[in-house]
Amino acid sequence: MSKWTVHLSGYDIRYDPRKAIKSQALADFVSDFSPAIQNLADKEIPTLKGNKEVEVWQMHIDGASNQRGAGVGLILRSPHRDLIAQAVRCEFKATNNGTEYEALILGMQLALELVVRNLQVFSDSLLIVNHMNDEYVAMDSKMIAYLKVAKELKHKFRDCKLKPVPRD
Repeated sequence: MSKWTVHLSGYDIRYDPRKAIKSQALADFVSDFSPAIQNLADKEIPTLKGNKEVEVWQMHIDGASNQRGAGVGLILRSPHRDLIAQAVRCEFKATNNGTEYEALILGMQLALELVVRNLQVFSDSLLIVNHMNDEYVAMDSKMIAYLKVAKELKHKFRDCKLKPVPRD
């Protein structure tokens, strides 16, 4: 430390402590600029809101299970092309169909938290898609439980459609 003191003493360096911004100065600053900011926000908010009744969000889901564990992934795309990606490792043993349902349920819960009204879900699991579209009947007790939860979530949307996609 003394080495640096000797080395820097050759320069004219002084320490000036910074003074704290008083809360009143900050409040004055905010009040001076609030009308301009408010006018800008008033113009932008209607364009951001859009017509939520017709906007369709898209969600791609997938789940997988093997000896090392199970995991789910989903991508939620807004009508404005914004993406939300989620990957979750399951802390329990599950079948591939179970992980597909977990991905669907997780994605639908996320969409509901974002107040999505219209959702289009794409999955490579024909079983899940056909269960949800009432084309197949669930026989296994776990699949029946998953189907019940997923259908309850589906009914919370104004419109929710599931579509199959090829595995590749």
